[in-house]
Amino acid sequence: MLRLPSVFSVVMALLFQGPVDLKVPEGTQVPPPAAIPKGTTIPVQLINKLSTKTLKPGDGVYTMTVFPITLNDEIVIPVGSSVKGVVVLVERPGKVKGKAGLALSFQTLILPTGSTIPLFASLASSSDAETTTEGKIKGESTAGEDAVKVVGAVAVPAVIGGVVGGRSSARIGAGVGAAAGLATILLTRGKDIVLDKGTTLEIVLDRPIDM
Repeated sequence: MLRLPSVFSVVMALLFQGPVDLKVPEGTQVPPPAAIPKGTTIPVQLINKLSTKTLKPGDGVYTMTVFPITLNDEIVIPVGSSVKGVVVLVERPGKVKGKAGLALSFQTLILPTGSTIPLFASLASSSDAETTTEGKIKGESTAGEDAVKVVGAVAVPAVIGGVVGGRSSARIGAGVGAAAGLATILLTRGKDIVLDKGTTLEIVLDRPIDM
């Protein structure tokens, strides 16, 4: 009569068999971990106002996503996610020439669930200002406006001088007018960059984000 092994003996045999080899067979492709690729553009909206008149390097920049980012047909960064950045560079407009400049960098993504994810992103564009290929916001030039102001400041006193005292007075008036006009321009800065709360920015990933 054939005797079957007991359940106890079968369990003991399995226990002493040693670890089971769970290696992936050769040639099997293991899918890489999900990651949002470098170069992905994320539209965000400013929560705080930015101005080159008051900003300094190191100041915080706070934004919120306004469009969902998907990966493999799933939303991985929903609308309302927080993106925190920092001011990297502030350039005030010059008193004689030169435009204002502003550079931002973004390092932290906070999902609505509370998960905090590090990221490396820079500014791609702004709805309210011109942006360079290096991600720097440029202010507007006032060179044309300044030229008009100088001409007006020179011409008006010259006319007044001519009416009051003849040729010599006209020359004096022109000289005084020129000096006053140039002094006014040299002591007045150009236009600062101002990005109001609610301004739409586009930031671009400099590195992939592992999700």
